[in-house]
Amino acid sequence: MHRPVLTHQEMRDAEAREIARGTAGYTLMQRAGGVVASHLNRKYPEGRIRVLCGPGGNGGDGFVAARALAGMGRGVEVFCSRPISQLGGDAAEAAASWEGPVRPLEGAIGSGHEITLDALFGAGLARPLEGVAARLAGEPGRVVSVDVPSGINGLTGWSDGPAFTAALTVTFQALRPAHLLAHSRAECGELVVEEIGVPITPVCSENVPENWRAQMPWPEADTHKHARGRLVVVTGGMAKTGAGRLAARAGLRVGAGLVTLLCPPSATLVVASHVTAEMVTPVSSPEDLAAEAEEADAVVIGPAAGVSDETRENVFAVLAAPARAVLDADALTVFQEDPGELFDLLRPEDVLTPHPGEFRRLFGDLETRAANRIEAARMAAEMAGCVVLLKGPDTVIASPDGFSAVNVHAAPWLATAGSGDVLAGLIAGLMAQGMDAFDAACAGAWMHGDAGRRFGPGLVATDLPGMVPAILRSLLSASA
Repeated sequence: MHRPVLTHQEMRDAEAREIARGTAGYTLMQRAGGVVASHLNRKYPEGRIRVLCGPGGNGGDGFVAARALAGMGRGVEVFCSRPISQLGGDAAEAAASWEGPVRPLEGAIGSGHEITLDALFGAGLARPLEGVAARLAGEPGRVVSVDVPSGINGLTGWSDGPAFTAALTVTFQALRPAHLLAHSRAECGELVVEEIGVPITPVCSENVPENWRAQMPWPEADTHKHARGRLVVVTGGMAKTGAGRLAARAGLRVGAGLVTLLCPPSATLVVASHVTAEMVTPVSSPEDLAAEAEEADAVVIGPAAGVSDETRENVFAVLAAPARAVLDADALTVFQEDPGELFDLLRPEDVLTPHPGEFRRLFGDLETRAANRIEAARMAAEMAGCVVLLKGPDTVIASPDGFSAVNVHAAPWLATAGSGDVLAGLIAGLMAQGMDAFDAACAGAWMHGDAGRRFGPGLVATDLPGMVPAILRSLLSASA
């Protein structure tokens, strides 16, 4: 797994297992402090450095880094939140290795150093910064933080008071949730993850192509259209077919061999007059829809479908067919009064793509009760029994088996009507070609974000499918 994510507790548990296997805790601290010093020196090769050390493991990393930086010929001053006589364990050993003076933390206020190494508190801090530490967090200057910027809760990403804003954050073995969550990501600056020799078994990662590129369904020389997957997309009524057409075009662009729009008979001429490569089939009833879904490999239902009994019946028809389904928008909202009715029918390879409002309609206050969006999406996937993609600037994709990914490869230009319909089509288009639903959701989210980045300002949803060929070429080239 590339770019794994661990909570603070998961990392502590992994370190404890490694120590139990015979690796000294101070050895791990030496490795951590050494790589922090190396990266600080890389980013800021000149300037006086003040090292702010806290009372625990992060402070110990700071003492080790200070010694390494001094050995590089850098001007270093060390400040600690406690007298070194009050430190214990590995932190005390690290402090003893520092050969220079250690000043009280308040001495760092207004000290005029060009660079601050923030080694006060790590990802486990669950209270606001106070006193001198809070004052130091508000001072201007270039900051390198160990693990997470002090003041930020590594699990939730929130800070209940002042917090450091880092230009560079160096962490170990894996990212922490706060590095990816939207409300704390910017405070972390450039992120560096360094190995320090602690084996981990993560169940979450940043959503990067290295995790799913090998599963992309590239056609072979003898592949024909029928072998590339059959996707059907259910449209809304006569005045609401645009969302379905966006999803269908995205599915076609991402490689589905045959894409059919299923529409009410009254909308047939509207849909047919707007498409070329996609086929159009009128359906008059849930039974007609079920018959069409029976022949498909994947189905998209929900975009502009309408919150109605008809939509509910159509969802039932789709979920009774063998085709895997992507449910979006109205196909979710229509079950807000009885989400269990939907959950009972969903299968592990189906995908729900709610935005936060739709998520609340299906899962109530789960996002509020969970520690963060990652945990909320994971709990939702378990409840629903399928893949859940919780949209946002930190989109989370979770599977019912407990694995999750966080997508931060996106752009603010995607905040436009119809963007989510394109995402649904991308995911379903990959699923139609046989890609695993979780991988397809991860790939679709990343490609959707990449399209927004490539197009930039002025983006409207109809621009997105046209960006897909260049993205596919880049992914294919990287796979070679």
